[in-house]
Amino acid sequence: MRFSYHALALGWAVVILILTLLPAQALPPGPKWDFLTFDSLVHAVLFGVQLLLLLYGLQRDPSVQLNKRLMTASFLLVVFFGTLVEVLQGAMGFGRQADPVDAISNSVGGVIGLLVWSLVSRRLWANSRKVG
Repeated sequence: MRFSYHALALGWAVVILILTLLPAQALPPGPKWDFLTFDSLVHAVLFGVQLLLLLYGLQRDPSVQLNKRLMTASFLLVVFFGTLVEVLQGAMGFGRQADPVDAISNSVGGVIGLLVWSLVSRRLWANSRKVG
């Protein structure tokens, strides 16, 4: 595997770590929503994009055959990463705390990323069959 195929996913992982491990005082307050918290939405988007970038890198890498098993492993890796981020937040003592709701939001983002990937890749595959 070449690093260049996975640079986007790794770079995004660094962005996630920086944003989620900053001291609480360094973060702007989010808007207050009644139905869904802004924080939960941000977590879902961050980790959904993480999975999409990981799958995109794997698909571009000619040494990798992207299949359902690898997609499942990628999803589980993102869920593990999201859980690890929450554990680190609680352990670092920067005024942040581990939040199980955030871990669930991270996982929901991974599910949404997997659904988006499946829909987009299925549509692209169907279009490529029509052209060929």
